[in-house]
Amino acid sequence: MTVPWLDIRFGQDGNEQTHLGPGWSGPEAGYRWAEGAESEFWLENPGDATDWGLELTLNPYVHPPALAAQRFEVLARGNRIGSAAFGDLRTLAFRIPAAVLSAPGPVRLVFRHPDATPPTGFGHPDDTRRLGFCFRGLRLMALPALGTPARLPPGEPVRPEDLAHLTGLPAERFLLRFESLGDNCEFGLVQRRCGAEPLGLLRWSAISAAELVRGLDAGFQGIGEPANMTYRIEGGGHPEYLIHDRAYALTFHTFLNPTDVAEPELIPRQATRLRFLRRKLLEDLAEGRKIFVIKRNDGLSEPELLAVLAALRRHHPRARLLGVLPAGPDHPPGTLRVTPEGLICGYIEHFAPLASAHDVALETWLALCVQAARVADGG
Repeated sequence: MTVPWLDIRFGQDGNEQTHLGPGWSGPEAGYRWAEGAESEFWLENPGDATDWGLELTLNPYVHPPALAAQRFEVLARGNRIGSAAFGDLRTLAFRIPAAVLSAPGPVRLVFRHPDATPPTGFGHPDDTRRLGFCFRGLRLMALPALGTPARLPPGEPVRPEDLAHLTGLPAERFLLRFESLGDNCEFGLVQRRCGAEPLGLLRWSAISAAELVRGLDAGFQGIGEPANMTYRIEGGGHPEYLIHDRAYALTFHTFLNPTDVAEPELIPRQATRLRFLRRKLLEDLAEGRKIFVIKRNDGLSEPELLAVLAALRRHHPRARLLGVLPAGPDHPPGTLRVTPEGLICGYIEHFAPLASAHDVALETWLALCVQAARVADGG
């Protein structure tokens, strides 16, 4: 696994103190708040001609509905390298071009958070700080050279029976080239509609992108420990055990009901299964052949997707990620775009509603998979 050049943890047990300029509050347990309209962070110059990736794990101060999200912008030596707006914990990655770092001397990063707000406005009279973002982690890592960006025209809808002709593989074998990273079960259902039933740690799981990056970096160490696992029963007339693993805030389907397994046996059996699926995922990551797939119903930002891709490439330098995003005027359904970093972005007309998981846009999903496989194969 590739080790970051700089790995910063914020908070009382952190190592960020010597890097801080103005605009920060005091350390707290596992984090530090950025205050006011902007905050400074200083880096030693990594000192070569490589582009560098800046990875941040942070969340904004919010108080919905009045303050549901905050805007965020990153500058390196006065050059804007990225921005985002969000309302929950995220891990984001931004590229700092080598030209920005070419001059000798320390590197000044500025984080802008113009929506910073004091908690006094929301019933906390003792906290007058203008809180922007709660910083938890920062990494700097060398990046590979940029590739050639590409945009593929919308592919024709693809039915499962078309896959053998288009790919030379039966539908079920073709879909085994892909592995879901969440955020829920939708792609797992796409595979099932094609007769593919791969084993995957995250195929039937709900997990956030930030927890996914943390899990990938930790090799999902600690998952499947019974002490971290709880269960509940959902489903009304068709009850099913759902398991929650606190280690990575992961919830997954068991497809078991109380008549299938006695409650005292449930957690031990599922813990064993999780540990096996963790080992399998790590082997798949190291092998570097799978195309990993991620989506989120309300969309993922490009910095989030690049953070996931960077985490995958810390396991294998040629890892491939297909991030599926909502279509729009500039990106019709079935369109595929490859970024200079090698991230594959596919666009779809709709995701399955949470209340109707089987309502998948199957033919567009398959069109995106066919095109993504061609990109991965160099076609």
